[in-house]
Amino acid sequence: MALGDLILNETGSVDEVRELSNDASGIKNEIKLTLKGTIRGVEETTKWTYAALVRPDGSVYGEGTAVMTTVDGDILNLTGAGAAKAAGPGESTNFRTMLYAHTTAAKFADLNHVGLVGEYDVAPDGTATNKNWEWK
Repeated sequence: MALGDLILNETGSVDEVRELSNDASGIKNEIKLTLKGTIRGVEETTKWTYAALVRPDGSVYGEGTAVMTTVDGDILNLTGAGAAKAAGPGESTNFRTMLYAHTTAAKFADLNHVGLVGEYDVAPDGTATNKNWEWK
């Protein structure tokens, strides 16, 4: 196993946060997020909706789906999950993620059968960065 090339490099911000539940399992929020950047050097915009559960032990688990649109009109559907340590006051949350893509676009079709390993960080002000590498 080895990590390959940087495939996806994005920045953006959280658009909306909505509390879904707050019980013994933790606090679960729905997060909507817009990121812009490049996939293999092609400009793109990604719209995510994911749920993040902050557990009583301070761990965070998130999973969600996204639609990516490139400037060339290609569409990629993404599914992802990640884990993090809950951030303290004024700290960023630093997720380690796995993403899976599905597309009919020929130039990205090889991504349909690989995992993308990533780092997704969200700052207290809602700004975010996302980087993903091919897992060979």
